[in-house]
Amino acid sequence: MRSLVALLLILAIGGGVYLLMNSSGSVDPASSLVADLDAIKNDQKASAARAAEKKIASLSDLPEPSKEGPWPIAHTNELNFTFGRMQVGTKKTHTFVISNQGETDLILKAGTTTCKCTQFGFDPDPEVEKKSAIVKPGESIDLYMTWKAGDNPDRGFRHGGDVHTNDPRSPLLKFTVEGSIDMPLVLLPAFWSVGDMYLDQPGKFRGAVASRVFEEFAIESITSPSGKVKVTVEPMTAEERVQDGYLTGYILNAEVSTDIPTGIFQEELQVKVSTLDTPLLITVTARKQGNIRLQQMPGTVFNSEKQMLQLGSFSASEGREAKMLLIVDEKDMSEPFQFTKNENDPPFLAAELTPLGQPSGTVHRYILTFRVPPGKPHAQRTDARPGKILLSTNHPSGEQVSLQLLMYSY
Repeated sequence: MRSLVALLLILAIGGGVYLLMNSSGSVDPASSLVADLDAIKNDQKASAARAAEKKIASLSDLPEPSKEGPWPIAHTNELNFTFGRMQVGTKKTHTFVISNQGETDLILKAGTTTCKCTQFGFDPDPEVEKKSAIVKPGESIDLYMTWKAGDNPDRGFRHGGDVHTNDPRSPLLKFTVEGSIDMPLVLLPAFWSVGDMYLDQPGKFRGAVASRVFEEFAIESITSPSGKVKVTVEPMTAEERVQDGYLTGYILNAEVSTDIPTGIFQEELQVKVSTLDTPLLITVTARKQGNIRLQQMPGTVFNSEKQMLQLGSFSASEGREAKMLLIVDEKDMSEPFQFTKNENDPPFLAAELTPLGQPSGTVHRYILTFRVPPGKPHAQRTDARPGKILLSTNHPSGEQVSLQLLMYSY
């Protein structure tokens, strides 16, 4: 294909030269085109010759056994080393031994590896480039292979490299290392969501910390910044460890106090582990339901986990509204429930409360309408910078309605 493109290019150039020179009458276009084609052929031949010379030089650099004996005999007790498990981001080195059981010198040359993460040679320092060696009859030499684990788990790690010899029966020895690469500790699950909590019931959660790398580790302390989360620790049973191939691990029983504020609660527990220099962080979330509760209504997009209302995209000239169901237990109230203060972003977002049906005992239901009036300025509130809704109430508990807001008005 490249030759065809080059030929077309030359024909085009030749045609231009022909038109130009034909007017002056000083160049023979046919002879010029032939000369250009010959030059291309000569370049192609020269390139092929250089490639062949490079290949021959590479092959000639490899150990070559004599056509007649005596010969060396390359011997090793081990071509594959299983290292078991190792931690991500760490290095290991293994030594393979190659001996010469023959009658003449054994010439060795380390070839290519299957991965840049693997290095090998005949010097114990992986930074020293020693790829060739000569082993006298009856003697042996160490081949050092060093490999580095990546930043991600790999349960099927297998890499190595070739060693060329002048032993006619074993001209190529393939050495490999294999095993499993794992995170030092595994948090189960990655995030702890306690879910809904109610006024007189603590939130409970059962998680675990385990390891496929360490045969033992100790949990030295667990700190809750707010003091609202208490955690008890118990060792995993043998059955729990074997189920997922863990060497050791602990069950963590967390309890979130009933006196957390209503709404979304979130904090990071700091778990100090004997095998880690920095604490392991566990994010714990809960949502406490109080005397005031919000529920999604049809046609409204609401993320209850994040307490986030989504108004979507709309024209600022038309405005937008969304409705939610507000349930209030007014058992200790002597006056009608109402909002006493709005602290919204954007500030022109309005909130309107409309009673819904008859009360059920002390429980009252309302339609809560959030409205962006028509004609207000363009506004964007995104995940990176959400808006907020904060409605203070006259409820004796002091509870508020607090939400995040996403919207895009154009």
